[in-house]
Amino acid sequence: MKKIQISDHFTVSAILLFSLPSIGMQLVENTYQVADGYFISNYIGPSAFAAENLIFPPLIIAAGIGLMFGSGASALISRSLGEGDNEKACRQLSLAAGILSVLAVVISILLFLLMPRIAAWVGAPEALIPQCVEYGRILAACMPFGILNAAFHPLLITADRPGLGFLVSFVNAVMNVVLDWATVALLGWGLTGAALATGLAWVSSAVIPLLWFMNKRHPLHFSSFRWNGKELGQTCYNGSSEMADAISYALIAMLFNAQLLRYIGEQGVDAYAVSEYVSGVFLAVFFGIAMTINPVVGYHLGQNNKEELRSIRKNGFTLMGALGITMAAVSYAFAPQIARIFVGYDAELTALSVEAMRIIAFSYILGGITTLSSSFFTGMGDGTASLAVAVVKSFAVPLAALLILPRLFGQTGIWAVAPLAEVCALACAAFFFIRYRKKMLL
Repeated sequence: MKKIQISDHFTVSAILLFSLPSIGMQLVENTYQVADGYFISNYIGPSAFAAENLIFPPLIIAAGIGLMFGSGASALISRSLGEGDNEKACRQLSLAAGILSVLAVVISILLFLLMPRIAAWVGAPEALIPQCVEYGRILAACMPFGILNAAFHPLLITADRPGLGFLVSFVNAVMNVVLDWATVALLGWGLTGAALATGLAWVSSAVIPLLWFMNKRHPLHFSSFRWNGKELGQTCYNGSSEMADAISYALIAMLFNAQLLRYIGEQGVDAYAVSEYVSGVFLAVFFGIAMTINPVVGYHLGQNNKEELRSIRKNGFTLMGALGITMAAVSYAFAPQIARIFVGYDAELTALSVEAMRIIAFSYILGGITTLSSSFFTGMGDGTASLAVAVVKSFAVPLAALLILPRLFGQTGIWAVAPLAEVCALACAAFFFIRYRKKMLL
């Protein structure tokens, strides 16, 4: 079978086939926290499970910086490749990776030193703060690799090597599960063991792509570069929606936890964690496709191929819509079985988790389309449109809804936040696509 490249014509099937390595990469990446959650919940207890889920969102912000650089640089690099300027593409890659490496070390140090304060900021009860710090500090120490790992995912797609990204992620996911089992279940190292398993997986996930990009025989590789503030600013601008997603996820997750502690208690945090594990699997599929589309759009923009850009948008939405409906049905139907995997030891907590999953399931119907819209705008170099969709979807609407809906509908209102946010994000994306059509850009 002919290898699909970013320069090809993309039908629905071609988008799916080209995205498979990225989808697989995102799915196995998602196993890190899921595996930690399973072993922590079943071998340490619900309090440790709550502590892990309280401290994890701030760590996502740091990883989001890597994704911002990776996605933003991918849009620039793919456009340069579309224009036939391979040397410029290598310089852009090197500038983004060099600056990000320095920034990642600084962030790691700050996270490690501030972890007790961060645990308090996320609303952790005083009894859970030591557990939050225990888990968070180990991951903070490994954070430079976590940040680079997030950046390399979209860059490997741009280099036409999504299969390498999937292979690396798969091997490291298996390693993470094995280490979780060994350190938590066998050795009894508790949260320290779970954090070490994830941190070591981050290390290997970053080192292998780093070595690949250092090989000068590869078309896209590290090279000498000069400071270019304009290109660095464009990288951050293009990837701003991805960064906004990460920040929004962390802030909204903290607010979710605060509202759940207020309206339900510690069980609410655990139920939300179970629903997030399910969402993480489905959103990994959406994000894998969207991440793949980003450099494809950038390449065809460099070619000024408007017909192909319209085709990518249409076929991408068709694929995402079909997947979203399927995922919503699966999540709704199998919610009891999924809940029992994580919290089957507590009937009340299981019932609460099922309620959460079944309401949140409706958000998947539109979730793929809105995720693809934001990534499409990133590929077009329109950071404003991409950021607007991301902010509406991940921050503005969830923030308002979390403050209002629980007062009107109690705990049911908390679970309804995600579907409402997707409806509003779709309206925002439609506004910008209509504007593109009026300006004859698509």
